[in-house]
Amino acid sequence: MTKRRLIITFLVIFAPGTTLAADLPADCSAAQAPTQPLEASIGGTKYAPEFVKLIKSGAMKSDDEAFDTYRLTLRNVDNLMAPLDMEVTVIVPQGKSIDGKVFRRLPTKSISKQHMASKTSGLPEIQGWSYADRKAGTRGSHVAYVASLRLEFGERQGETIPGTIFLCVPKGQTSFFDKTPTAEDSYAIGAFEALVQ
Repeated sequence: MTKRRLIITFLVIFAPGTTLAADLPADCSAAQAPTQPLEASIGGTKYAPEFVKLIKSGAMKSDDEAFDTYRLTLRNVDNLMAPLDMEVTVIVPQGKSIDGKVFRRLPTKSISKQHMASKTSGLPEIQGWSYADRKAGTRGSHVAYVASLRLEFGERQGETIPGTIFLCVPKGQTSFFDKTPTAEDSYAIGAFEALVQ
């Protein structure tokens, strides 16, 4: 590599204002989440979720199969209408533990290409995700945008469960309701300890 090409490469990679860590992978479901402290961003508004909860939110049926539903919430304050809020909903066969489980969502809207909750159900293991920045009026979900996601839970310890999340919603997407491309990535990346309710 010539000296000039080396300098240009250095300037492109390390120029002020560029951060390699901010570039989201094409498929976050394919790699383990970094074990950094949990951080989230909704359309460029970054926050460190202060209240992380895992709630057993109900049950559902598909033909003869029954499933338990769990919702992971990442909020900046402990309030149902928190200013900054992300949620991921997953299902497991009824009576099965969520401990030690890995849940993945591929970067496609096609349900048939997703990882399923069982071999015969036809139900994705990740039922959905959403985010809201209520002050900015920014909202997004699996209905509007394509994202990839890897959510891993460890073993429950009393009233908490550890885990990691790698939720990536790339910028530049439009939705049925908003034809303006999103200007910033939205994401949740890192390790957490959730209160189980």
